[in-house]
Amino acid sequence: MKKFPVLFVLIFLAMPAFCANAEQKTNMLYDINIKWFENFNDEILMKYLYEALENNKDVTIARKNILKYRQDKNIELSKEFPYIGVGANYLLLKVPQLAIPDNDIQTNSFALPFLTVWEIDYLGKKHDSVKKARLDMENSLFDWKSSRLIVSVDLASAYFNVSNLNKQISLQQKIYNLSEEIFKRKKKMFEFGTISTSELNNSYDLVLSAKNDLNVLEKQKEAFLTQIAYLRGISPYNINDIDISEFDKINFTGTYPVSFKGDVILNRPDILKLDCEIKKAKLDITIAKKDFLPSINVFGILTFSTILQSFNWNTALAALSVGATQTIFDGGKKIFNLKKQKIKYDIALENYLKTDISALKEVNDTLYSLKKDLETYKNNKERLEIARSNFVNVFKSYDKGVKSYVDYMAENSSYIRKESELQNSKNQNFINLLSVYKATGGAL
Repeated sequence: MKKFPVLFVLIFLAMPAFCANAEQKTNMLYDINIKWFENFNDEILMKYLYEALENNKDVTIARKNILKYRQDKNIELSKEFPYIGVGANYLLLKVPQLAIPDNDIQTNSFALPFLTVWEIDYLGKKHDSVKKARLDMENSLFDWKSSRLIVSVDLASAYFNVSNLNKQISLQQKIYNLSEEIFKRKKKMFEFGTISTSELNNSYDLVLSAKNDLNVLEKQKEAFLTQIAYLRGISPYNINDIDISEFDKINFTGTYPVSFKGDVILNRPDILKLDCEIKKAKLDITIAKKDFLPSINVFGILTFSTILQSFNWNTALAALSVGATQTIFDGGKKIFNLKKQKIKYDIALENYLKTDISALKEVNDTLYSLKKDLETYKNNKERLEIARSNFVNVFKSYDKGVKSYVDYMAENSSYIRKESELQNSKNQNFINLLSVYKATGGAL
């Protein structure tokens, strides 16, 4: 007998965890996991993300569309209730005395009719329309989720690119300075006749090339800063005030995804929307079938007037009619409509299957890119160590007088380029992580 109270207590204690898990799944269905970005340990990034999700115009429009579709649902719901209206009419009558002798009918009178019209939804057609409107509202929630997903990924991508470009510009500036210094020394060597004109020209070409690369990096940075301002919903004229963390301080401390279950795509807003479209197509078929059955309508009128001098219940006119209406012939319209709705269902199903395959491909492609670029990042780490070792060896040779200062600067420039490649591969891993996050519908 004591087992039952213990079992009851265990069930009671487990209920909060079960409810929390169910609530989390529901939230993931209609929204993204914004806290995943905390794995990058960047407070500025998180600040910009929350600001963008609040102020971005695409997100705001999607949020207002939810309210619009909610009212559309309410409109469909209102159609299940009877219509009741009232009118106020002035009547000018002339009744022949021969037809109705000794009548008290007033030639000038006032009438107050109350009307009611109601189509009885005994087949549930109007209720099906309400279900369709609810699915439209649910689709608007998925559009909202999609806008939040796109904005968050685009903002984070632009943020990482700007941070990386700041690092790249710093490294490229060093390369440019070294190339200028090398050109100055080779110019002196040319004046002493130790190098040819071609070698001098090649050295100057490297200066111009380094400057061009620097200009390209600064141009890209400007474009990404403008994008960050746009996504945050602020003026692009304030891009110089945008704070960006140093790239060396940004690191991903979460778990790199290796594989997913096939149902991971069920969190994607495009898949969820197409699932709703299939449900709507089913309802359209149901409604088309119900159109073959008769409709039952109620019509009622209650009119108070001064036609007979007194304005009271005794002079009121009332009528109530209930009848069924059945279409006998409409040229096959209902048959064609039913066939059309079945075709629309087939199309919706094919679109779902097509998007399902495309989503699986996207997840697989992003995972593979992440895997290979992680290998590239590790390789670039080793290459940087090799470049560092070579640079140290050249420095020792220069210190002993074996290598020239020009050789030393050239090796330094090569080392900086290897560091630049390493930072670019690190940034590419961040972009790949964002691609995986987007491919899974923000469910990481």
